[in-house]
Amino acid sequence: MLPRDQRLHPRSQVRDTIRRGRRVRAGCVVVHHVSDGDQPRAAVIAGKGLGNAVARHRRQRQLRHALAGMWHELPGGSWVIRALPGDGDPVVDLRRAVQRI
Repeated sequence: MLPRDQRLHPRSQVRDTIRRGRRVRAGCVVVHHVSDGDQPRAAVIAGKGLGNAVARHRRQRQLRHALAGMWHELPGGSWVIRALPGDGDPVVDLRRAVQRI
């Protein structure tokens, strides 16, 4: 889990980032980004289309772990990472999407 100061919350900020942010899709990941601050803050979303609760939480853990590993590379602002159904490697897809933003 991301530390509290690195999490994007409340829900309205997540919704605004999805609506107003720049969107990049790479494989089984969609990344939304809004440059609205000095420090990066992030949320990871995995909808029911991804599978049962075990599959959703597994994908969220994978993405959060990958995000923590590249945290120092992220520009400041709000980040929303959406996991999509697919057989791709979510870690590789996340790196590719972040590089394209």
